[in-house]
Amino acid sequence: MLCKEFSQILSVALLALVAGCASAPPEASVVGDYLSGRLAARTNEVNAAASAFRDVQAESGATTEVLRSAFLYQLAAGNIEAAAALSGDLLSNDASEDDDLARLTLAAQSIRKGAFLDAHDVLAADAQVSYLGAPMAILDAWALSGVQGPEAALKTLAQKDGETFRGFHPLHQALLFENAGLNDEARTAHQLSLATYGGLVGLDAYGAFLERTGAPYEARSFYDQVSQNAGLARAIAQGGLSRLNKGKKSQAFESAEPAQGAAVALHQFAQAILEQIEEQRDAAKKAGFRIGDPNYDMPLALIRLAIYLDPSFDHAQWLAGRIFNIYGDSENAIAMFKRIPSASPFFEQAQIDIAAGLLELERPDEALKVLRAASRRPGAAEEARFQYANLLVSEGRHESAIDVFTALIEGLPADPPEDAWRYFIARAAARIENDDWALAEPDLERAVEIAPKQAVALNYLGYSWAERGENLDQAFDLIEQAVALEPNSGAYIDSLGWAYFQQGDYKTAIGHLEHAASLEPADPTITDHLGDVYWRLGREIEAQYQWRRVLELDPDDKLAALVEKKLESGLPELVE
Repeated sequence: MLCKEFSQILSVALLALVAGCASAPPEASVVGDYLSGRLAARTNEVNAAASAFRDVQAESGATTEVLRSAFLYQLAAGNIEAAAALSGDLLSNDASEDDDLARLTLAAQSIRKGAFLDAHDVLAADAQVSYLGAPMAILDAWALSGVQGPEAALKTLAQKDGETFRGFHPLHQALLFENAGLNDEARTAHQLSLATYGGLVGLDAYGAFLERTGAPYEARSFYDQVSQNAGLARAIAQGGLSRLNKGKKSQAFESAEPAQGAAVALHQFAQAILEQIEEQRDAAKKAGFRIGDPNYDMPLALIRLAIYLDPSFDHAQWLAGRIFNIYGDSENAIAMFKRIPSASPFFEQAQIDIAAGLLELERPDEALKVLRAASRRPGAAEEARFQYANLLVSEGRHESAIDVFTALIEGLPADPPEDAWRYFIARAAARIENDDWALAEPDLERAVEIAPKQAVALNYLGYSWAERGENLDQAFDLIEQAVALEPNSGAYIDSLGWAYFQQGDYKTAIGHLEHAASLEPADPTITDHLGDVYWRLGREIEAQYQWRRVLELDPDDKLAALVEKKLESGLPELVE
C-alpha cells in the first residue's frame, strides 16, 4: 500500500489529467474524429483513441487539449517516437499537467539513444506535478551514470533523499552500488527496497544479487522464504531455487545500463499507480458506490516507456498485458504476453493469461491447448496445471480435471502452503458435479483445515452442509466466520440466509437473502433462493417474479431446469 501522501497527491493529479482530457471539442471539420477519439478513450480502446486524436491533431493545428490527448494515447499505444515528436509542442504550450510526462518521454528517447547529457538537460526543470518528481529524479540519476559513472548517480539520488517519494530510490541505489563495486552498501539498499517500493522487481533483483555475491545458503534461504508467498513472487523464488540446484547464478540486473535502470524506474512507478487506483476502486466498490470502467492510461503510458527502453523487460511486458486484459483488449494482451520468453519466471503466468484472453475471444480449444502445453513443461510450477484443470471443469470434463487436481494434491509437501486450499476446493467442486459428495466432503474439510481464515473455504463447506441440511450448527458457524471476514459479500450472506431457510426459519432467512440480492442482483443462484423464500412465506407472485428473473440471468442448464419446474408447480409441500 502506498503512503497516504502519495495517495492523496496522486488522486488529485490523475483527476486533473482526466479533466484536462475531457474539454471542449475543436473545429467542426474534425468533430467526428474528435468524438471518435473520446469514445475510444472512454471504452479503453487505446489504439483507436491514439489514431483518432492523431488525426484531429494533424488536421486542426491542435488545441492544447487535443495535443494532450494525442500525446497521452500515442504513449499508451506504444508509439513512443510519435509521442516524443509531440512533446516539444506540449512543453511550449504551458500544459503543466503534461510537462513532466513529456520530459520523461524526451528523456527516455535520449537515454535510449545514449544521449545522456540531453536527457539530463530535459530533466533539469522542477516537476510540475509532484508525484512525477520521483521518476524524473531517478531517470536523471541514470542519465548521469552514463556520463560520469555510478558514483555521480548515487550523489544525485542522495541529494534528492529529502524529497517526496524517496521510497522509490533504494532499488536504484542498490543497482548503482553494485555497479560501483560497493556490495555491502548494495545489500543494505536492496533490503531497504523490499521494505519500500521495490515490489516484484526489487525481490527479483535482490535474489539475483544474493546468487552472485552471497553465500549459496543465503540465496537459498531467501528464496525458501519468498516461496511461501503465492503468485509471481513464488514463481521468481522457484526460478532462483532451480538455478541454485543446477549450480547456476542469475545475471539479471547485473551491471545495469542507464536504459535498464530507467526502465525499472518507470515500471516501478506504473505499478505503484496501478495498485493505488485498484485500491481506490476496491474501496469504493466495498462501500457500495457504483464504479465505472477502469482507466489505467497513465500507468500504461509509463510502462510503454519502460518497454521502449528495455524491450526484453519481462516485468513490464507482463504488466502491460495485464492492463490490456483489464481493458478487455484480449488481442493486445495476448500479443504482449507472447513476448515473454520461456526462461522468464513470468512465462507460466503469461501462458495462463494468454488462455484467459483466448477464452474471452471464445476460442476455448486454443486455450486448452495453451494450458495443456504449459502444464506439461519440465519443471512447470503448479499454477498452469491448476488453471488447466479448472478449464477442463468448465468444459464439462470433470473426470479429467479430478485426475489433474489429484496429481497436484499428491505433489504437495507434508506441510502445504496455505493457498493449497484451492486445490481441495476445486477437486471437491468437480466431485460435486459428479454427484460424489462422499469424496467431496473430506476435500472441503481439508481446505478449511489448511486455511482456517479463508472465507471461500469456510463458506463453501458451510454452504454445502446447509444445502444438504447436514451439520447445520457447524454450517452456521463456518458461514458466519466467512461473513465476518467479508461482510459485503453477497455470496456469503446468501449462504447464511440459505442456512436459515434450510432450518425452516424463513422470517430470518428473508432479511439475509434480500440483502444478498441487493449486493449481487445479477446472480442467478441468489435470485433463485430469494424466490424460494418468498414462496415459503406465501408471497407467490413475488416468488414467480424472482424465478423468471433467474432465467434472464444466464443460469446453467441444471438451475434453469429446476426454475422452470418451479414456475410450473411451485415448491413441493413441506412434509411434517
